[in-house]
Amino acid sequence: MGDHFSEDSLRAVLGRRQFRFFEQVGSTQDLAREWATAEPNLPSGAVVVAEEQTAGRGRQGRQWISPPDSAIMCSIIFRPRIRPEQLPRLTMVGGLAVAETFAPMLPQGFTLKWPNDAMMNGKKLCGILSEATWVGDQLVAVVVGIGINIRTQFAGTDLEGAATSLETEMGRSVDRRDLLAALLARTDAWAGRVNETALINSWRGWLGTIGKQVRIYDPVDGQLVFTGIAQDVDSDGTLLVKLESGEVRRVIAADVGLAED
Repeated sequence: MGDHFSEDSLRAVLGRRQFRFFEQVGSTQDLAREWATAEPNLPSGAVVVAEEQTAGRGRQGRQWISPPDSAIMCSIIFRPRIRPEQLPRLTMVGGLAVAETFAPMLPQGFTLKWPNDAMMNGKKLCGILSEATWVGDQLVAVVVGIGINIRTQFAGTDLEGAATSLETEMGRSVDRRDLLAALLARTDAWAGRVNETALINSWRGWLGTIGKQVRIYDPVDGQLVFTGIAQDVDSDGTLLVKLESGEVRRVIAADVGLAED
């Protein structure tokens, strides 16, 4: 494809935004965190972009590998003024940016899965990972990593039934540089509204998890903990699950699977 990332091609689409580009990295998250810590005056919205990622990670330490020219792999640095319990709102920022950038390009079937995946007809299209960086009790930055399968091929692999790519779903090629610029514009827009109710309401509207029978798994050992109906999310992104007994449990950190999967 003719959309290979480079310093010059990214500067052309990102304008005055501060960024760092690497042909190959272990994890953009690690580099973004180090950058944010080393440069306290670095503005919100600065981004680390990689063409190839060899040791990326998702939630619960899962590995996310990205071959060259196949995906958008970036980590965005935010400097939010929020309380610690509001940190999940940065995951909402990433999710909404992905939804508003990519859903209009796709046929029906796009949803967000609580708390941090973008799905297309039940297959994973994108993952979002938010990590806070602290110095003592001072929040230095929140780094939001976004990994989007653009033309990764899953046919014939173990992930064929679980993952998909944007071009596969669209049936045509796209320019990753333009998509990255559009995505970052949407993260800017929502990051500026991180304390608004509109952020939660808009994110909730994209969640395909709400109203569904879900299975809640322990994030450490993967064992099933309980099942119930995902009723809603609260203002800080906690999932509210109603059990058959009528009890409503708050799920803050867990793996969630739809009972129909």
